[in-house]
Amino acid sequence: MTSYLRNPLTITWALLTAVTLVSWLTARDTGSAHVLNATVTVAVLLIAAVKSQLVIWYFMEVRNAPRWLKAATAGWVIALFALLLGLYFVGM
Repeated sequence: MTSYLRNPLTITWALLTAVTLVSWLTARDTGSAHVLNATVTVAVLLIAAVKSQLVIWYFMEVRNAPRWLKAATAGWVIALFALLLGLYFVGM
């Protein structure tokens, strides 16, 4: 049982669950659903980017992949985060 709890996938899953709860609590405490709050939006998108990177590294086994694949997936996450932030602030 102890080896199961020390497994990197179990630890990553627990971290992803905790981060999801933090993201939900952050978005929930903003008050009205129709009020846009840039700080909360940036925080939730940043949390989503970190979660995406963790899923790519641990559940898609990219952490053991060649360097070019690690760079490509990290670049994709950064580009997507930047695109979503850009679309959010242009639409505000």
